[in-house]
Amino acid sequence: MKWVVLFSVLSMAVCVLALSLNGFAVETSLLKVQVLDSEGRPAEGAKLFIYGSSNVKRQADFISPMSGSDGRMLITLPAGKYWGVARLKKDGNYGPLMPGDKHSGEPVEIEMEAGRDTDASFVVADIREVGQKKRADAADSVRLWGRVVDAQGNPVANAYVFAHRAKDVDYVPDYLSAWTDETGNYSLSIPATGRYFVGGARQFPLTSKITVAKEIGPAPGKSDIALDIQLIVY
Repeated sequence: MKWVVLFSVLSMAVCVLALSLNGFAVETSLLKVQVLDSEGRPAEGAKLFIYGSSNVKRQADFISPMSGSDGRMLITLPAGKYWGVARLKKDGNYGPLMPGDKHSGEPVEIEMEAGRDTDASFVVADIREVGQKKRADAADSVRLWGRVVDAQGNPVANAYVFAHRAKDVDYVPDYLSAWTDETGNYSLSIPATGRYFVGGARQFPLTSKITVAKEIGPAPGKSDIALDIQLIVY
């Protein structure tokens, strides 16, 4: 994976150099980024993944150096429109997020003008904080609880349960549980009104669109629903 990223970065550098050598000036500008955690503290060791389109489920066009102790980083980019996602992995490597890793959620649009510095900020959070974007009041919510299991009914660790308003789920669902432990147990609070499609996954964020069959409807008078969720493999 590291070689793929290195090749992508080197290829981009060769393209920029080729344009310059052919007499076409490549106009660049400086992106000044600060990454914070959910408590407002600088997030050291985060990386910004930058894409040339809103499709962020592919190899990034640019990857920043790690943020410093102040949570800041500087990136020089050609002028244009980009979409950025910040990630903070405990091991500093690439790949799916695991328990303890952090993510900034939906991609942020960044407009880079030639010769002008651009400021951007990102907040990285644990999976349970990213998913609870629209928290329901305790008095107006339903708690789903149970286990995430595989096709054979065995508990699955390091997975999460999500609830989404649409059957087709893409990238970051509306509500997410915390990671499961070795017993596969999860707990997830969702609004008591409306219909949701519920599934379980290990990879976060989702790297491809998936279709969820399990649907949860209104539950008048209920505050808890016990439900085992089978892990979605894709």
